[in-house]
Order: sequence, then structure tokens, then C-alpha cells
Amino acid sequence: MFMLVEARSEVQQAQAALEATIDREFKQTATRDIGWQGGRQRQAVVRTDGNFWFWSQDHRPKNAANPRRLNWFGRIGEGPGVAIAVEVNVPYNGRNDAVGGFFARDATTGRVYLFHSGRVGGGAEGVKKDALVAWADLGLQPVYAADGTFREGILVMPVSGRGAIRPAVAYVQDVLNFKDAVRRGETAKPEAKAKERKLRDYFDEFFGRKKGRSPGRDIDYISRHGEVVKALRDWRRDSGLQPGQRIVKTGLLDLGVSKGSILVEAFEVKSSASRGDVYTGIGQLTVHAEAESCSRTLVLPAGQAMARDLKAALERNGIGLKFYRLTETSVIIT
Repeated sequence: MFMLVEARSEVQQAQAALEATIDREFKQTATRDIGWQGGRQRQAVVRTDGNFWFWSQDHRPKNAANPRRLNWFGRIGEGPGVAIAVEVNVPYNGRNDAVGGFFARDATTGRVYLFHSGRVGGGAEGVKKDALVAWADLGLQPVYAADGTFREGILVMPVSGRGAIRPAVAYVQDVLNFKDAVRRGETAKPEAKAKERKLRDYFDEFFGRKKGRSPGRDIDYISRHGEVVKALRDWRRDSGLQPGQRIVKTGLLDLGVSKGSILVEAFEVKSSASRGDVYTGIGQLTVHAEAESCSRTLVLPAGQAMARDLKAALERNGIGLKFYRLTETSVIIT
């Protein structure tokens, strides 16, 4: 379960850790004009890795309704200007849903993450949160405030740790790809709209429950979930598909292979071999892989011990195991 970081001092600590992490990962600086619809930040000194950029600054205009710390991300080129891909601005304290970014703490591990509401700008009709989440197959998490209410968000990155910037870079690229898809009209197609509705129904139901999380690790498994799923997709594609088969992803399962409308393989990725994660994986694979002939596979981090009764439960339910290893720069499917 994720808890909103609300105290001013804790928000300041999280922001400082975030900037220190990005400074370490984005080792270069560049001076660029940052442009957006209706405005420009001239001669901003951005942090960059040569492909992506990050810029941060306080924003406390007089009598502003929503003072906030600006956290802007985008792609960089050789020209004098850059455009904002996504703003993950955070309020200085408390809960403020008018500001897109926020920090949250994993209630089990204490690790702090940067989240984003999923609201993205760009001016084009169709650039909106639910369309982005559906098109890019992003995950939404409920983040609970001190008063028991919650807001939903996309986990952007942990504020510290090895390889912490990788999920943020992947999210920025997802946003850029989505905006391109909107311009091409892909997100307005009936199948894209149907997927958007289905995911909204799923997330609305999911947010009715609170979920625990596994212990934190040096390389963060939770924030790298999407990267693992993409590596699994590439592995399965490279393994070869039979005629008529295609790789699919839904809001209910991380990955699948279908033949026509029938799901023939189902994969669910978890961040640990803990009892809670394995229980959840068994449930998802049993409920959502409906056809009796569908093969079911639970995908776990390599090298983690699993209790004997859990192994037996997987065998009884006909669920296979696949493993992955994380490095700072890649995911290896084994």
C-alpha cells in the first residue's frame, strides 16, 4: 500500500533525493529554451543524458492558488529549444489534486516514489489520462492520504536507488509515443476506445481494495514492473509464435498469447516470491485465464526462495514458473 507524503519537511526531503538521483544519472548539463503552448522558459540549464532532459525550479507566484515545485521531463536534440513531454510537478505539502505529481511511501518498505496523475498536456484533442493509460498499458495505483481518501497515480520512479531513472525515462517515452499516436488518430479507433473503457472499469474496481507490497531491494522491482513486462513480451515474441497467434496485454493479466479470441497462454509478473505475491498471482492466472487448455506462468525474480507449500500449490494448479533478473540497465529473462 502506498501512502501520500504530505508533511512539508518530508516532501522537501523527497524532492532533494529525487534531484540528487537525477543529477547522478543525467551527468551532463545543457542550456535550452523550454517551450510550451503560450510560454517559454528561456536559457534554462537542464540535466541530460544526451537523449532525455530534466529541469526543476520552485514556482511560487504571488497569490498563486497552487504553488509547486516544477519537475519537467522531455527529449533533447541539437537545437536551441526543447518541448515538455510531461510535467510531474509536486505541491509543497498536503494533498493537492490540481497538481499532477506527488510523492508516496510504500507502507511496508518505507521507500519513497514519485507519482504522476497521468494528466498530460499537448493541446491536441484526445491527449487525456485514460487514453494514455490504456494505449501505453500503464498501471495505476491507489495512493492513500492521511484522512483515508486516495488519489490514483502512475509510479514514475523511486527517488533513490540503483537504476532509479529508468522507469521515468520509459514513462517519458510512453507519453511521447502516445502523443504521436493521438496525432495519427490511432487512439480514436474503436478498439482503442474499447480498451480505454475496459481499463477504466478494471481500475475503478481495483481501487476498492488495499494491497500490500513486498520488501524493498537495492534494485527496485516495483518501479521496474513495466520494463519486466516488455522484456517478457520480447522474449515470447522471439521464441516464435504459431500461425494465427498474437501477443496481447489486458488490464487483468500482464501478458498473454491469443489465437483468435481464445487466450492460449497467460503470464503474470510479480516483484517477489513472497506469500502475498504468489497468492495474488495464482488467483489472477486461475480466474482470468479462463480456457482449461490455457497455459499459465508466474514470472518471478530469480534467486528468491519460495515456501514448499507455495511450490506445491503452483503444481496443483498447473502453473509454471519463469524468472527474470534485473541489472541497472536491463532485464534478463531466464
